[in-house]
Amino acid sequence: MKVLLVQSYNGRYEPEGVIYPIGLSYIATALAGHDVKVIDLNMHESPFNELRKKMTSFDPDIVGVSLRNIDTVEIRDIFFYFKTLEPTVRLIKEMNPSTKVLVGGSGFSMFAREIMNKIPQIDFGVYLEGEESTPELIENLNKPETVKGIFFRKGDKVVFTGNRRLPDMKRLPPPHRHFVDVRSYERPVFTNIGIQTKRGCPLACAYCSYPSLNGRQVRARSAGQVADEIERLRREYSIRRFMFVDSVFNVPNRHAEGICREMIRRRLDVEWSAYFNIRGFSQELLSLAIEAGCKNFSFSPDAVTDRSLKALGKGITEKDISTVIRMFLKTKGVRIEFHVFCTPPGQTFTGILKTLLFFFKVNALFLGRAVVRLNWIRIEPGTGMYEIAKAEGIISDKTDLLPRKEQDLKDLFYTCPRTRGYGDFIFKALLTLQDMLLPLAKALLRRRPAPQHE
Repeated sequence: MKVLLVQSYNGRYEPEGVIYPIGLSYIATALAGHDVKVIDLNMHESPFNELRKKMTSFDPDIVGVSLRNIDTVEIRDIFFYFKTLEPTVRLIKEMNPSTKVLVGGSGFSMFAREIMNKIPQIDFGVYLEGEESTPELIENLNKPETVKGIFFRKGDKVVFTGNRRLPDMKRLPPPHRHFVDVRSYERPVFTNIGIQTKRGCPLACAYCSYPSLNGRQVRARSAGQVADEIERLRREYSIRRFMFVDSVFNVPNRHAEGICREMIRRRLDVEWSAYFNIRGFSQELLSLAIEAGCKNFSFSPDAVTDRSLKALGKGITEKDISTVIRMFLKTKGVRIEFHVFCTPPGQTFTGILKTLLFFFKVNALFLGRAVVRLNWIRIEPGTGMYEIAKAEGIISDKTDLLPRKEQDLKDLFYTCPRTRGYGDFIFKALLTLQDMLLPLAKALLRRRPAPQHE
């Protein structure tokens, strides 16, 4: 069959650039034996015109649309990616009503039944990971009830066929990159091209949807498989900068250490970034990662007080955060990011002061090579935060976490009742001031004369 895979249009150009559609590359690779083409609508100035052209020239039997994210999850930059999905599906059906439309992706899976009900033009929904269910569904379009992990329509009802076992990462073929121009996703410093070393997360962070989307059991690829994929990127596409897109790279630590050692052994000469867990992060892993080419270390402590860290289920303490900071103060030539929520559960006035101190201290200590990214928690289904927010009266069982109106998203961000009002005001004022001063600081740094050498 002729299958067109579409990366859903975000609805705007993102400042950090377009993310390589690794999910669709995995699906396209799994559809061996079919005539498959891939289009990322975010790479085109007129995305819907490009979709029309592709539909006309290719005339697919099936169109699969990937919805990666629902919204920005940024309260200061609220934008609803989901609002472009219905026009996309409607366009496909208008051009060819007989074309079967499948929708999948992590954004879809978070709200699978709701999306099927809200957009009746969708024929099938692929729930969770689709490398095995998608090919099986395409072979059984007339009897979808036989395929696990699928939503389909039976009369006026949306039917789910039941959960299926998630695929073994070691047995999945590596994603072929030729379906889109992989070089067009490169960036001057840190690229948006991803490599996945494993799926599944055993952590219990209260706000996070990863365990419900990928399971709690870690399903890892071997270090050799990962290194082989990096070598192919270098050899076939001259790509030497990438990011590991695992939810957390060093869970478990031995997995990350094994990959770093294999990269060092092969002398791959690459630069990369990843998210790391503070718990268990060691000097040995830091040294291995740097030697293997890591240039950007991202951490999500998410809070800076023991009270809020416990409420978020982080499994770390203030002391653990300080230990990691001390490690990096002795390390040069790499960049560090810390992601922290402004008003997490358990926040107090003292907690606000500690968060502000952390923000200023990290910026002062690292002099431009570290950043603290402040944000608010977007309440999502299937998470501990959903239950906390209900218990505290912030939302109810009737709250629609996938609203029709973009402005309703602002009510889906968590603020600790104890500090509601003044906490939000303090942090929003701080971030507004940062937005004003950052361009000036960058300009001054650019104008600073280079050091003179004798």
